[in-house]
Amino acid sequence: MNTYETGQFSSDFFQPTPVAFKQADNEMQTLLSSDGWFFRLPEYGHVITNSEMVSRIVQYYEMFAVNVFLLGYNVLKNAKAAVSTSTYDIVLFDACTDRFVIEQFDFCAASRLIWGLIGGAIVYFVFTSLVALALYFELRRKGYDALFTALWHSPMFLVCYFYPPNKRVDVLSIPNKYVGLSLWTRSQIHRISLALYCLICTVLVFNSLFRGTAENSKIEGEGLDTGYKKYYNPYLIPYYLALYIFVKTLSEMLITIIQDKNLRNRPERIGRYYLSIKQYE
Repeated sequence: MNTYETGQFSSDFFQPTPVAFKQADNEMQTLLSSDGWFFRLPEYGHVITNSEMVSRIVQYYEMFAVNVFLLGYNVLKNAKAAVSTSTYDIVLFDACTDRFVIEQFDFCAASRLIWGLIGGAIVYFVFTSLVALALYFELRRKGYDALFTALWHSPMFLVCYFYPPNKRVDVLSIPNKYVGLSLWTRSQIHRISLALYCLICTVLVFNSLFRGTAENSKIEGEGLDTGYKKYYNPYLIPYYLALYIFVKTLSEMLITIIQDKNLRNRPERIGRYYLSIKQYE
């Protein structure tokens, strides 16, 4: 019988205790390798820790706060100010018509960027919320505690921070051969949606930069359109910050999707026993 070392806390000391692990197919398997590596087997649901939750909350809402509200509102305000006869309605709905061909910058590109940032975020939130709702009913149908997993895979995962630790199990981290959910639940819809949103907005930001931003009149008026200042000045910093966050989030979503696929049916390396780290006794 293979065993692995686990720990049980008491009020006075930490005592390692040998515990046997039994797989679903009645075969015994070790979770601690000979060189001290500890693995989480696929059929164990991943428990979302506080640090993981806080990290995701900060990154996620930072992206929408900076990109949608800071850049989106900034572009809307400056696009309206750059065309003296325009209103917010014109910027949003008439900027791409023949009436508003502006020499200084691409009025249409600015409008599309606003729609991509703000309108795309609204579409993303609504769509992924509906997917999370469908996931909730699918989990309930299979008899699982559905609310935490559905919230964790929705834009409202901030609420998950207030869940007690024993409720923070992500059912979707378990291979589907064990939980038996509908196949669409394994398609990473929330991550693919966020990656697609980031990709579209990245293209729109680049397009706006190449065609001239809504701040061009201010840039030219302050003599910031020559030399390196043409590419780096205070008016362009929100665009570059948005690009950084979009590209970073897009990369993380793609890497997570690939990593999840690779780890779905095999043990995940999650730690190492402290004695095996020491090189010298």
